[in-house]
Amino acid sequence: MKIGIIGSGVVGQTLGIGFLKNGHQVKIGTREPGKLKEWREKNKTDNASVGNFKDAAEFGELIVLCTLWTGTKNAVELSGMENFKGKILIDVTNPLDFSEGMPPKLGVNVGHSGGEQIQGWLPNTKVVKAFNIINAYTMINPNLEEGKPDLFICGNDADAKKKVTDIAKEFNWESIIDIGGIKESFLLEALTILWVNYGFKHNQWTHAFKLLKK
Repeated sequence: MKIGIIGSGVVGQTLGIGFLKNGHQVKIGTREPGKLKEWREKNKTDNASVGNFKDAAEFGELIVLCTLWTGTKNAVELSGMENFKGKILIDVTNPLDFSEGMPPKLGVNVGHSGGEQIQGWLPNTKVVKAFNIINAYTMINPNLEEGKPDLFICGNDADAKKKVTDIAKEFNWESIIDIGGIKESFLLEALTILWVNYGFKHNQWTHAFKLLKK
């Protein structure tokens, strides 16, 4: 499958490697092509390429959005709204507010989550919130010392969530939990704040969540 990744930070680069290892074609879209020089050197394959946001969105049969929240809407606009139509979009963004320093606060309210806003901007796109409550390096092969965490996802389209579940399984996630429609993005974004606060308190950044059932 052709994967377009919008956002070239550690998250985008890490997910790109995960897709490449599973035989997908990947194009990362970036504002700064130079920052991906090392990534391209490490991934010398015809399946890996770099372009701008529009290039990545046009290329991708499935698109991954992993920009900083402050630049997310602009990145979507630069990608060309028409290039998202009918496609699955994995939303990895978190609407964090750094205005009062660290740790950040959640920058949205109930009913106005980042995932809901993105779905509103792209009404003809199948948005699935996923991979937003873990460290970038835990997104692929999430084998922690105390066990394997759960991956929580949400979105309005059942088939899109099934596809994202299949991708997560390719990344060696064993437990993927669907928590509902895209409005539940607020819960996942709020859970990110719990993840961040624990990280700052304990200087621990490789933790993740597990839902235990009797």
